[in-house]
Order: sequence, then C-alpha cells, then structure tokens
Amino acid sequence: MTTTARRPAPTVLQVLGHLLGAAALWASAALVGVVALTTATGQWLDELALRQASGAFPDLSDRAAQLLDSVPWVVGAVSALCLAVLAVRSRRLAPAVVGAAVVVLSNLTVQLLKRVLLEKPDLGIQEAAVNSFPSGHTAAAAAAVAVVLLAAPASSRPVVGLLGAAATTATGVATLLNGWHRPSDVVASLLVVAGWAALGGLVLRLTGPVERPVPGGGLTALLAVSGAGALLVGLLPLWAALRVPGGGWAAVAACAAILGVSLLAAAALTALQAPRSRRPRP
Repeated sequence: MTTTARRPAPTVLQVLGHLLGAAALWASAALVGVVALTTATGQWLDELALRQASGAFPDLSDRAAQLLDSVPWVVGAVSALCLAVLAVRSRRLAPAVVGAAVVVLSNLTVQLLKRVLLEKPDLGIQEAAVNSFPSGHTAAAAAAVAVVLLAAPASSRPVVGLLGAAATTATGVATLLNGWHRPSDVVASLLVVAGWAALGGLVLRLTGPVERPVPGGGLTALLAVSGAGALLVGLLPLWAALRVPGGGWAAVAACAAILGVSLLAAAALTALQAPRSRRPRP
C-alpha cells in the first residue's frame, strides 16, 4: 500500500515541468502535422507506409480485421475497469474526475483538429485527400491508458506505463494494418493526449496528497531509453524508404516511430507524476 503525507506546496520547477512538458508534446505534434500534411516527402512517406502496412497481410480474414478494429475499444474497456478498481482502492474520486477531463479534452482536440481546424493540401500524392489527421481511434485508447497511469500508485506507475505503451502501440499498428490511419495520424494523437495528461497530472499534484518517494526510477529511465532507441532504430528503414527504389521499409519505420513515441510519452508522464516530498528536517 502506498503511504501518503500532507501535501507540500509544489515547487516552481515541478509546475514548470508539467507546463513545459505539455507544450513540448503539443509542439512535437504540430511539427509532425506540418511535415506530414504540407510537404510532398511527408505525404509520400505517410501514404507509402499505409499501403505497405494495409497490404502486408493480403489474406487477412474479415474476422481478423474486425478483431483489429476492436483493439481501441478493448483497451478503453480494460482501462476503465482498472480506473474503477483504483478509485475504489484509494477511496478518491479526484483521479477519476481529472481522468475524465483528460479523455474529453483529448478527444475533443483531436476531432476539432481533424474536422474543423486542419485542411490537408492535395499535392496529388495520396489517394484519399480527405484529412484524417490526427487519429481518433488512437486518441481514445491513449487517453484511457493515460488516465490509468495518472491514477496508479507511484510504485506501479512505471509498470503501468510500460503496459500502456504496449497497448497504444498495438492500437496504432492495428489502425495501420486495417488501413484506417496513416502513421502521422497515430503519432500526433499520442502526443496530443500526452500533453493533456501532463496537465492532468499537474492538477492532481496541486490538489491531491503527495506519495512518498519509492524506487522505480530505473524502469522509468528504461522506458525513455527504449523509446529513444526505437526511434533511432526506425531511422534505418526510414532512410531505406527514401533511398531504395520503390521504398520497401516505410511501414517498418512507421511502427518503430509509434513504439518509440508510445514509450517516450509513458516515460515523460511517469517522470512528471513521480512523487516528490520535502526532506524531513533533522
């Protein structure tokens, strides 16, 4: 059981960490959008990755396709159950309320961006010029996972972050395989949701009890290193997609990017939400 203490006032650095973290995540999502939507190379890579991923299993049965479609909803249902259990065990409704706000704001932001604010220019590269950026499927699953991460006890947050990254990666890859979304749609959604979760974590830091520090920094660091490693590994197939005639590696690079961003987002949220209490006076 996690022990708690009286809530000390958050330091300026802690508050800035959440605010700057959210800003950095949203700025990264904006950068992804600029490259993927407005440049010829970005649209070409996005379309190539989608075609390769959706055509990777030409004999995929209708039943298998339906199972892939259900991944976001399964992730959401499992996350909702976990959140309910955590709320009952902690006897606190604040994480659930803040989590609900994160879910609503994340999905509202994604839908506004996709349907109202953004318009993808038709550069004659992609078959479907209708804007699908960012991914609503991914946002729904990622927001559900982020809520559980915020509500989880400090001792289990790194593990929850790892499992959550696996769930969001599976969701993103499933949307590629079924042809629902391009890689940039998925990556941007992950970043948008993580930004709102960072602000949700700030609200919990300002209003809730502070948990005493517990071991777990090693796994959080491993999440960050693994995420950065996945992005670096994805550079090789990305280079091949740009250089090899016909481009044979765009989908592999896309999956590496989704995995890397999922792990890095989980590491960032775990680190931001890490318990910090004042040192006891001697």
